[in-house]
Amino acid sequence: AYCASCHGLQGLGNGPAVPALKKTPSNLTLLTKNNGGKFPALKVANSIQGDNIAAHGSTDMPVWGDVFRSMSRSEAETRMRINNLTKYI
Repeated sequence: AYCASCHGLQGLGNGPAVPALKKTPSNLTLLTKNNGGKFPALKVANSIQGDNIAAHGSTDMPVWGDVFRSMSRSEAETRMRINNLTKYI
C-alpha cells in the first residue's frame, strides 16, 4: 500500500508513478543480493523512517516515518509500522 506506486507490486521499481519521477526507484528484490547476501534491515528501516535520505538519493521518496507519526500519537506504534513494513519488504 505504501511502496507499490513507485516500486511496483513486485518491488521491481516499475510502479505506475515511475514516469512522473526524476529517478527510477530501486528494485527492492535485489536488496539482499546487493548487500552481500544479507538483507539490510536497519538501512531499509532508516530509509522508510527518513533517517537515511542518501539511501534513496533525495527527499523525493516519501518519508513514511512522518506519515506514520501523523497517524498515531504513539512512537511505539510508529516504530511498529516501520518494522512491519521492513519485514514485509
